[in-house]
Amino acid sequence: MRQASCLCRLVLVVTVEVACLSPESCLWPYSVLAQERKSTQIEKNSDSAGEAVTHATGAALQADAAFAVNILLSVSSSAFAGEDIEWRACMIDRFGPSGEPAMPAIDDPWIAKLARIYVAYWQRSLTLTGGRTQAEQELRNALSRLLGFSQSTDLDFDALEKKLAAEAQDHGFHALFGVTSPLREIMVWKKQTVEQRQVQLPERPYSVKVTFMDDFVVRGWGYYATCGRRSTGGWATEEGLFAVVPAYKSLDDETFSVRFLAHETQHFADKHTFGHLESWELEYRAKLTELALAFASQDSTLQRICENRSQGNESAHAYADFRVIDDIGQRFKVTDSDVCRSGGIRGQAIREAARAILVSDSEMRRQRQH
Repeated sequence: MRQASCLCRLVLVVTVEVACLSPESCLWPYSVLAQERKSTQIEKNSDSAGEAVTHATGAALQADAAFAVNILLSVSSSAFAGEDIEWRACMIDRFGPSGEPAMPAIDDPWIAKLARIYVAYWQRSLTLTGGRTQAEQELRNALSRLLGFSQSTDLDFDALEKKLAAEAQDHGFHALFGVTSPLREIMVWKKQTVEQRQVQLPERPYSVKVTFMDDFVVRGWGYYATCGRRSTGGWATEEGLFAVVPAYKSLDDETFSVRFLAHETQHFADKHTFGHLESWELEYRAKLTELALAFASQDSTLQRICENRSQGNESAHAYADFRVIDDIGQRFKVTDSDVCRSGGIRGQAIREAARAILVSDSEMRRQRQH
């Protein structure tokens, strides 16, 4: 996500790289991608289909759904099994050459119109990557019209999003806006509860307030781009953490306690300890935290990190994933492929390596502060 207008622009008055929960506080641009409830495989794919699913998911999360479809079409449909058959069909139907946007069914007419505007923008941006600037301008114009302004309004996105969030609240919804890099973002939900949680991080325990959000009608562009295979699992603000409840099978297992709670608490702690860090630096440290703490979820955590790597820093998540795997590979004197392959380095070795890299990174940052 990108830096916002309170302290940050981000992924209630809320705006995300993701946005502001209030005019006084704003979101840090960091979210986690959680495995959707439906993602459990019933049958094992062939190797080629499994690789296609992994690479297509990564392409979609880097906002290139058209390329994701090309990857899926390069493998025979007969090679796919279980829920991946349905997922492949959804991706092709939505983002293929004759793809049609999937508009959400929402009872409230104004919220439904707001959601359709963003879906139309996502559809164009995900399938015509060269036209994103024009797509964003059309989004801005459509949002201005929705609020009753002329297309030539001088309001920037931050101002528009604050007005949209206030209007959504008047309709009984919470709304999050901003940017989850590289696209403009929106999430809309109805229910939320608040708890105080004590979180054990690799370097120390940390107490943090957690807001649990549920009953979503819009789950963000990552969820849309992957036909529900991946979702933002939550984010951190200066006030605490925000958890997307339907992104998790359970709020008591490692997928939640490590992938979300520890990940986002690391952001929270790092912001207070080190001040401003680049988005990829925060993601890098949080992903090391995941690997330092994961036991049952270690394989799936590594899979998520490995499938979304990029040496370019356009996407904070993808570049952080690359750095994590590269640093672990260097520590063991093996290639990145060796780290990511099935049956590669696992267990306590990965946990100890991730913790050591994180501690070393912290020490380097403390030295810079003096």
